[in-house]
Amino acid sequence: MRIFGMGMPEMIIILLIILVIFGPKNLPKLGSALGKAVKGVREGVDSVNTELQAAKESVDNTGKDAADGKADDAPVTATAVIEDIPVEAVVATAEEAAPVAAAAAAEAAPAAGFCLQCGAALEADAKFCKKCGAAAS
Repeated sequence: MRIFGMGMPEMIIILLIILVIFGPKNLPKLGSALGKAVKGVREGVDSVNTELQAAKESVDNTGKDAADGKADDAPVTATAVIEDIPVEAVVATAEEAAPVAAAAAAEAAPAAGFCLQCGAALEADAKFCKKCGAAAS
């Protein structure tokens, strides 16, 4: 009988080493902990397999619905999405939008560009990147 490529003599030697290391009083605790760990791993694998199976069935059902003509074949467009939004929520006056635009411009103003090596924002008069020290070009 071979388990993981090991025969019975190797298994007995490993069990004796475990007995010496942990002692006879702690072996039941060790076995219990090992059993709980194996149970937890099995439950995790089962839950992942269940989720994957559900996702696969969902994709299969979507394909069947489309083949049967039951699915809505109309493509989702920006117009279709915008039609669901109330006009009051979209319309903003210039006075309402100006502070937001000014704040965005103020944040972007100090940056003259980005470092080609690390991608950090560079200051307007910077000759070197503060993050990585590369020369600004």
